[in-house]
Amino acid sequence: MEIETSWLIGLHIPAQLMPVSVLYIADALFFITLLYTIKQVEFRQLLKNRPSQHVYFGAMVLLFLLWGVKAGISPGLGFHHLGATLFTLMFGWPLALAGLTIILFASVLLQHNELIALGANGCLSIVVPVFSSYAVLKLSQKYLVDNFFIYIFVVAFFGAGIAVMFSRLSSILLLSAVGAYPDTKLFEESLLYTPLFMFPEMFITGMLISVFVVYKPEWVITFDDERYIIGK
Repeated sequence: MEIETSWLIGLHIPAQLMPVSVLYIADALFFITLLYTIKQVEFRQLLKNRPSQHVYFGAMVLLFLLWGVKAGISPGLGFHHLGATLFTLMFGWPLALAGLTIILFASVLLQHNELIALGANGCLSIVVPVFSSYAVLKLSQKYLVDNFFIYIFVVAFFGAGIAVMFSRLSSILLLSAVGAYPDTKLFEESLLYTPLFMFPEMFITGMLISVFVVYKPEWVITFDDERYIIGK
């Protein structure tokens, strides 16, 4: 089986690597998640706030361009900047998931029009890291002290690394389960390099969130001055 690799490195796992039944199941799961997300998104509030619109759609354009920067060897085993933690912290998980889905859909249409794999890639590159980031936020609020540095270093910095880790591990487990590659190849070309690619995501997310909460805290919907700064 020959696979065209010019557009497959990094962002997308090609449909040829997975059974049709797995693709359909992933599409169904992703569609159900999107339906639930749409019910949670406060579109009216976003539409009423023009500055927030500019930040949201501007971030989508920048991330769309950044997703084009990829690294890898074999199709489906490459790496790219997710941006899931940054979007989750800035806009909340519903808008993060909706925005990243639009970016993924646009990327698929412009690159190869392989819509059947949209669900699998959406679950692995969007749903898993977004909900991982949200879980880190909620767990830190429940079990850790409400502190500015906790938010920056635990929620933003390490949260971004955890999101990449879970996204990558989920991809490896899926590709291993369907027999897309030998386990040794998955280890050598993906798992082994996961820590290396976690750090750029952690650094970029932590740095941007630090700048935003200091100079533009209104851009970060999950940051609350009353919780993290005032009275500390």
